[in-house]
Amino acid sequence: MNRKYPSIVIKQGFLAFTFLMTGIFAVASAHEGHKHDQEIKPQSNVAAAPTLTAVSENYELVAIVQGRQMTVYLDQFESNAPVLDADLDFDFSGTGVKATRNADGTYSVALPKNIDLKSSIPVTVTILAAAGPDLLSGDLVIPKLETHSSWSAFWVVAVVAACLIALLLIWLAYKRNPSILIQLTQKLPASLRRFIK
Repeated sequence: MNRKYPSIVIKQGFLAFTFLMTGIFAVASAHEGHKHDQEIKPQSNVAAAPTLTAVSENYELVAIVQGRQMTVYLDQFESNAPVLDADLDFDFSGTGVKATRNADGTYSVALPKNIDLKSSIPVTVTILAAAGPDLLSGDLVIPKLETHSSWSAFWVVAVVAACLIALLLIWLAYKRNPSILIQLTQKLPASLRRFIK
């Protein structure tokens, strides 16, 4: 019997375990780096906020929700000039809300309490302005949050796979030489050996 075989298997097992964990950390680091690169790019909260867009031959309306407050931008469709004198009435699935004018040329709408910002909501907007009345309709789109549960599952599978490989290699070494467990125990710190005994 080759007495060096258990030692070789243990070394190979340790190297395989090290390479596997190094690969896992490399992939995870690359993923985190990609995520950080995306965060470094200038992004406004608008991209992740619920938004409403409605267009007609006369007007173009864009609304952005922050919290329970919606800021509305209303422009003339052809000239893109802001409409500052409009009266806006919003209908959220049967619940009516009147917009208030802001000094900066935008409009504000307090979302009804019964509006749940978990799914898209149909909205109708009645416009009364000097440029002419109009009726717009659109959906208040609720963006889906990005989740990373797949990466959590990846970590669990990777760690379990690494442990199984290590245990398999130790078992192979034990089959060749049962005394390998005694040798491994002797190499453990004294504090751990007391627990094993």
